[in-house]
Amino acid sequence: MGTIDLTRDGDIAVVTINNPGKRNAMTDDMWRQMPAVMREIDADDTLLATVLTGAGDRFCAGADITGLDELHHTERPTNAESAIADSHKPVIAAIEGTCYGGGVQMAVACDLRIAGAGATFSTPPARLGIVYPVSATQRMLHIMGVAATKEMLFTAARFDAQRALAVGLLNRIVDDGTALAAALQMARDMAELSQLTIHASKDIVDGLVRRDLSAERAITWVARANDGPDLREGISAFAERRAPKFTWRPSAD
Repeated sequence: MGTIDLTRDGDIAVVTINNPGKRNAMTDDMWRQMPAVMREIDADDTLLATVLTGAGDRFCAGADITGLDELHHTERPTNAESAIADSHKPVIAAIEGTCYGGGVQMAVACDLRIAGAGATFSTPPARLGIVYPVSATQRMLHIMGVAATKEMLFTAARFDAQRALAVGLLNRIVDDGTALAAALQMARDMAELSQLTIHASKDIVDGLVRRDLSAERAITWVARANDGPDLREGISAFAERRAPKFTWRPSAD
């Protein structure tokens, strides 16, 4: 039986899609587990970022075909996608090998995506006669644009890593077998920076993409920065020519 495993690497949460016997395909129970795992991460102030990866040499082959008919009529995959996207902490996908269907759905819910050079991407609903989730389609549009999204959905074609990078689906390509290490290093680098800035940036960028960012919410973030410790520390560290030590955490507000 597949599981969604939560471990930690210092102050980085590592979420592993673990069903290697079925190329990390998502079972019904795995879709159910994802929101609970993401809630646990969001509630822990000692975790500063999340890396989502797959066990072994594959990311995720999509939904387990044995439960596809049932899953097509439920909101569980979309709930899992939303739980990833709605995390107030940055989420980085570390992708090796296969990233198909529900795998793409989870990958586009992440903030950033790093893949091994041999990774491949596909959304195959046209081969099954089902409709890809609207929420994931919207995220694909924002990330890749209309032309690439339509090509992927209309043709069920496989995009290699270079094509995925070219259309904006990926942020970075690394050597096969090193995507997790690269994602963890990116997360560690981010953990050294102001978490207030990162949280504000995620909220503002996502709000601008959704077109629901209010002036009040943006002003609130500016006020938090002005009243919080990170701005003072950043200015002091710059003046003293030293590395800053930022301390803001969400629970401080």
